[in-house]
Parts: sequence; C-alpha cells; structure tokens
Amino acid sequence: MTGRGYPAAVLPRTARRASATTVLALALLVAALAACARPGQLGSSDVAPTSAPPAAPAPSPAAAPLPPTGPVEVGTGLVGERLNLRTTGPVEYSVRTVVLAPGEDTGWQRLPGTELTIVKSGQVALQRSDACGAAAVEPGSTVVVPEGRPHVLRNTGARPAELVVTRLLPPGSSDRTEVAPAC
Repeated sequence: MTGRGYPAAVLPRTARRASATTVLALALLVAALAACARPGQLGSSDVAPTSAPPAAPAPSPAAAPLPPTGPVEVGTGLVGERLNLRTTGPVEYSVRTVVLAPGEDTGWQRLPGTELTIVKSGQVALQRSDACGAAAVEPGSTVVVPEGRPHVLRNTGARPAELVVTRLLPPGSSDRTEVAPAC
C-alpha cells in the first residue's frame, strides 16, 4: 500500500511521478549537503583531520576600530539653487569616492548627465563655466552640476580632500568629456 491507503497500481500516474520526483530531489539535497560536509558532520564517515585548523590571529593592539553599524550619514545641507532632475529615459548611476591631493583638481569637464558631489573632508573650490570666480565648498556640503555645464573641482587646502561623487548618466555614454578651461 502507498499514500492514502491505495495500492501503487491504483495511484494516478502523476502522483507516482510526484513521489519519485520528491524522493529524487531529497536524495540530491542530501548528497549535496554530504559533499559539503566536513569530517564528522552530517554522518560523514571521513576521519577528522590530524592537525587542528589554524587559529584565528590575535587582534593587534593597534588594530583599526570596527566600522559603525547601521546607516552612516556622509553629509547634509541645502542645495542653494533650483534642482530639476529630468531624464528622457533610463539612467545609469555611479557612486564613487574621489580623493584629491593638495592642489589637485578634477580637470575641466562636461558631463552628459547630472553630478551630485558631497565634500566629505578637505577644502574644495568649485568653478563653473558661467562664473570665473571659484566658490569654496565646505565639508558636508553638496555640489550639484547640471547636464552639460563645464566645471572643475580643486583642492585648495593643505590636506587631501575626500569627495563622494554620484553621477546620473544616459546608458552607454562616456563618463565625462574634458573641455578647455572656461576662464
């Protein structure tokens, strides 16, 4: 007798196939688990290794502190101009950290999309093609550069400046186009 008290000959063919499929799936799962098992796990008959696994290295007193858990705020602030993000289709985005050495800049560039940059640390100045004077950008502040506007970010301090740069670009477009200085 099999399931529900019916003889195997009376069970519908689909029920027998389902039973066989279930048994086969369980057998494959057990085989996969056994293949991944270490000696002594899941009834594996292999003998335990003769040498103990390597011990974890003791933490050094000068070890770096663990990173904080949960959300970490990189910066907050006010965008001082009207912001209108519109696209004609899908966009690819990238978020990266850029470190500028003292005196280093991004080079004059124009983007086929929008760039949002948070100044995480350091002294940075932004110069756009429509203003020959550079504007200081404080740590924690955001720089928004609309599509197609030539600009340059320059580290004006004595220490490295760390930026978190987010770009929203049309799929497959170049990351940036270098342009001649505006002023």
